[in-house]
Amino acid sequence: MNVDPFSGSSLEDPYRLYERLRHDAPVYQLPETGIWFVTRHDDLVEAASKPEIFSSHISAIVYAGAGTNAVVVPADPDAIGAVDVLATQDPPVHTAQRKLLNRAFVASRMALLEPQIVALLDEKISPPLARGTVEWMEEIANPLPVSMIAGLLGLPQSDLGRLKAWADAGIDLLSGVSTMERMADAWQEMIGFLSYLRERLATPAPESITATIAEAVARGDLSDREGVSLLLQLVIAGSESTAGLLGSAARRLAEDEELQDSLRKDPARIPVFLEESVRLESPFRGHFRVTTRETELGGVKLPEGARVMLMWGSANRDEKAFANAGAVDMEREHPYAHVGFGSGIHFCIGAPLARLEARIVVQALLERTTTFRLSRGAPSPRHVPSVFVRRLTHLHLELISSGDASVA
Repeated sequence: MNVDPFSGSSLEDPYRLYERLRHDAPVYQLPETGIWFVTRHDDLVEAASKPEIFSSHISAIVYAGAGTNAVVVPADPDAIGAVDVLATQDPPVHTAQRKLLNRAFVASRMALLEPQIVALLDEKISPPLARGTVEWMEEIANPLPVSMIAGLLGLPQSDLGRLKAWADAGIDLLSGVSTMERMADAWQEMIGFLSYLRERLATPAPESITATIAEAVARGDLSDREGVSLLLQLVIAGSESTAGLLGSAARRLAEDEELQDSLRKDPARIPVFLEESVRLESPFRGHFRVTTRETELGGVKLPEGARVMLMWGSANRDEKAFANAGAVDMEREHPYAHVGFGSGIHFCIGAPLARLEARIVVQALLERTTTFRLSRGAPSPRHVPSVFVRRLTHLHLELISSGDASVA
């Protein structure tokens, strides 16, 4: 097979490639590498259910080499002082870390944040509504999630710009397409980020998640490196996944005024629309696993040490798992059955927060406009070039306002 997941066309629109792999080689090895793409839903769910065989540890970083070849660089956590935690950790360590943080992210606790999210959104969306245009990613989708996760962690709002830049650097390290020069710069930025987080862990804001982690470090339940690494992971994942969802949801609605009108008439269906948005444009395109021993998946033998990328974005469009897989289906029988937030023990701990933020933002956008659409004459929406995440770089919208009603 002639497959180039790093080409510009595949990065911008990977779904034809995914479909081809699902049909022809659902467990596919990139030539001359130990990297395997898993694209079929059932195979992916099986792998995610076996952490003892498919370890989540970051064993290497991948980037595009010459042509279709990928270059694998062994990961060295000691180089920046980070360690595998939570999303990149296995049981029993993962189990203890998940238990520590679960209570902070349960849906009932996240629901208490609704007034705060509404107030923050009102502040951000009112100026665009007044002028009738918005650069959605820059003004809404990117800043709102990083502001919310910073608040939960007790990090100063004055640091939001730095936190977003650090989060982007972390994503660039794992994008698979960064140049060696960009990877070196991003590596240095991560060193600075960890130093910043180490200072915050030493003096945490009261009643914050950082304080919870600091208490665990003081008890000896976590090492200092684990505590700092947890903060780093929460900032990056907490800002990235929701930004991706907010962008893809707004774009899909901007291109479908009939769907807009339907949701305005029945806002109770917004959560179903958001689940379809997550399924169709999974914010994280895939995550790596590494095999701890020789095994078999989808009828293919994998050696010990195989780096297996579970392609959530492909599994969510698997025709054998989802009827009408490539389209929004508001009547889908099981709308929450996708794997856009992961599967198995690593199901996204922040999913309740992402769903809450997205529901509030989309509902406000619909309530405070009569319609909105892609801005005529503006650059077409494009995605961050990455085999790892699915997020728009920009999204220019024209807003036709229904008045100055408050978000609430």
